[in-house]
Amino acid sequence: MLTVKERQDVEARLAKYNIPLQILQMVAEQCDCTIETRSTRKELTLKPKLSLLLTRLNDRAIILLQQIFLDCHESLSNFRFAVFLSSRYSPKMHKFVIDGKISGKSNSKYTFDVCIYSRRTGDLIAVGMQNKNIKKQRSDSKSLSIFLAIIDDVSSRHSKLQGAYYSSSYGYQPLSPARKNVIRKENAGNKVEIKFFEYMDKMYIENKLLSDPQVAISNRY
Repeated sequence: MLTVKERQDVEARLAKYNIPLQILQMVAEQCDCTIETRSTRKELTLKPKLSLLLTRLNDRAIILLQQIFLDCHESLSNFRFAVFLSSRYSPKMHKFVIDGKISGKSNSKYTFDVCIYSRRTGDLIAVGMQNKNIKKQRSDSKSLSIFLAIIDDVSSRHSKLQGAYYSSSYGYQPLSPARKNVIRKENAGNKVEIKFFEYMDKMYIENKLLSDPQVAISNRY
């Protein structure tokens, strides 16, 4: 349980994050809590909507949000990744699924940390996968090639797939020119937007492995 002061402090810090309602509802469900999403005009003049929603969560949900976004527990990184991807795919138009299972053309099944579907059509629009090496090792060329092969298989079955995103909290091993060429060829002709990110200092940094230097993404998660 949190004291009133502790809870107010945590809520104030969480209110600075752009957390979509969908993610709040997922967290609330895990913590046996429901959110009343309707707000009066008077309430909205006193507090922004996210701040209002946070006050309606129980302590368990607030603590879980603290672990996800403030303490950055690695075991909860899929929620952070989903929030980051929500900046690219509007939650109003897309449904987000955590730890979704997708079949490829080969009928192989793959688990993605984040799956994003069109609300209108139900089509799979984007997927996100993270480096979950139990030894916390940097992603190497082998793991990147496996990811690209998975995306090739999935996109062959799901024709509406637009984006595939890979993130590593442990960085990437330097690639030799030869390995870069191999990965470049594996990705050649792929119509799906594929991007690689590194999560560090509460920020996702795009790592343009095959060409440009790293570019910081401004949003923090």
